[in-house]
Amino acid sequence: MAEAAKTGVLAWSQADREGLPDALAAGDVHAEHRNGRRALLRPAQRDRRHPARVDLDLAERVRNALDSARAAFGSSQRLPPATLQDLSGIVDRIASNIMDNPDAAVVLNDLAAADQYTHRHSVNVTALGLLLARAQFRRNGWVDYRGQRRYDRLDQRLSTLGLGLLLHDIGKMAVPAPVLNKPGPLDAGEWELMRTHPEAGVALLGTSTMSPLVTTVIRDHHERMDGSGYPRGVEGEDIHMFARLAAVADVYDAITSARPYKEAAPPHAGVRVIADGEGTAFDPEVVGTFRRVVFPYPVGTELALPDGRVGVVARVDPAEPDVPIVRLAGPGGREEIAVDTRSGLAP
Repeated sequence: MAEAAKTGVLAWSQADREGLPDALAAGDVHAEHRNGRRALLRPAQRDRRHPARVDLDLAERVRNALDSARAAFGSSQRLPPATLQDLSGIVDRIASNIMDNPDAAVVLNDLAAADQYTHRHSVNVTALGLLLARAQFRRNGWVDYRGQRRYDRLDQRLSTLGLGLLLHDIGKMAVPAPVLNKPGPLDAGEWELMRTHPEAGVALLGTSTMSPLVTTVIRDHHERMDGSGYPRGVEGEDIHMFARLAAVADVYDAITSARPYKEAAPPHAGVRVIADGEGTAFDPEVVGTFRRVVFPYPVGTELALPDGRVGVVARVDPAEPDVPIVRLAGPGGREEIAVDTRSGLAP
């Protein structure tokens, strides 16, 4: 078959590095290769359900803000107020772009100007986390400290959550680069060092001027519903909803992003890990929202069918994300068929 049939086997060098339970990382993940059959889709059809792209100016602002944070950490100081203000402005820009695209399904792309993983990951997790939160809060509302479900003040909630998402990994500045980028498994000492980054992030920011909801995201985004996470090992309702949203966004982007020690996995691999972790690692309600927002085979994805034909995903119904409409080109012209990806695709 053509290049579409090629796959590359990806194995995580250490699943726990991104906070994944071993059971979720068992098995191989395949990286997809595309060969230009997106021409089957007109440009308007390819772009219609893509999320807002973060522009280069915004990426540069993220880089500068995080560089300022790194300098503060290096001198044992807290994050400067001016940097926090700029980060809040970045969150407002991302949130505004998301709110302007109410039907966006997620296909997160690398940012050309943000050449370090931490920069890209921070922005990607913010964008995805805000997309999830917007859908979650509009559908199910949010529960206040009195236990009452509310649907108001969504913009304020998203702004606070977004700042926590953008800063969620800031504590990794305390982890030496050789450990962060190590191509092989971490040893016990390195792993213990890696597990300190949530609390290191909270210490860097301080708590006197920072919303406790922001620090909750930074501290608890590696906590898991069954208590298997870190740093505190809390579970279930003891994990704030903001942190539960952050956990899903963080793991999905970690899986689908390239790192020095692994290739980027395709969207369906990330979706599978999140779905497999429902109720154990991740909040079932958040996973349900995620499945309506993030498609395993987004519009524009090339699929090789069991009969040898190769097509491109033209449409996806959020109610049936595993059964995309695939456009095929044949002797009789173009045709569209529903493909149940759960039944298996060509290797």
